[in-house]
Amino acid sequence: MENLLLGNVIESGNISPFSCPFCGYNGSLDLMGADRFPVLRTLQVIGAGRRAARCPKCKSSDKERLVYIYLKEVEKTKSLSILHIAPESNLQIWLQSISDKYIAGDAFLQNQKFIGKVQFVDIRQTEFCNNQFDYIICNHVICDIKEDKTALMEILRILKTGGKAILQVPITKISKTVEYPNVYTKEEREVAYGYGYHERIYNDKEYVKLLTSVGFVVEVYNISARYNKNGLNPLEDLYICKKK
Repeated sequence: MENLLLGNVIESGNISPFSCPFCGYNGSLDLMGADRFPVLRTLQVIGAGRRAARCPKCKSSDKERLVYIYLKEVEKTKSLSILHIAPESNLQIWLQSISDKYIAGDAFLQNQKFIGKVQFVDIRQTEFCNNQFDYIICNHVICDIKEDKTALMEILRILKTGGKAILQVPITKISKTVEYPNVYTKEEREVAYGYGYHERIYNDKEYVKLLTSVGFVVEVYNISARYNKNGLNPLEDLYICKKK
């Protein structure tokens, strides 16, 4: 049933009605995502693949809107210290407007285009102090890091006690985590994982075990039904990781 639903969304090219929480656009969503590699459809990967998900006006994606709505409407985030890795444009603009302790960071500045100030941050090893941030956002980033456990341990270190990390990744619920030790090139990763920069595809339960093994208290829940006009992926759960 989930696969049929996803297929209907892809084929229709829109989710109706859609109202963008960033720019207020009302109408149809544009298609986005890769569709050349069968692994994404075979494993029914959530948060990846070809889907109706991009706002035609502000270009926000479903995964960007998910984090925004969670922070704004569920957490009602105020002026807190926030680290945002691989910052999405619309989310970055909003976070900068609500926090004077906001830092945007990325490890690939030479290959990316950003709208605002972004500093070099390798999330596997940062120069930040222990217990520095109230929120850390890594939206579909951990899947791109070979040393994923090293990155998660660093996130835990620099997160304040009681702070939360939003650690979204593409997920399969019908297969164990897919990771091949001898996949090195972009072309090999495209065939294996559907994207040339991914290092694995996580199984949902195994991903939670990984997060808890590092020391996070993990909450998994879905807000798409509650905000069903905002173009969220109805199958994508939130992984909210709290530091004890």
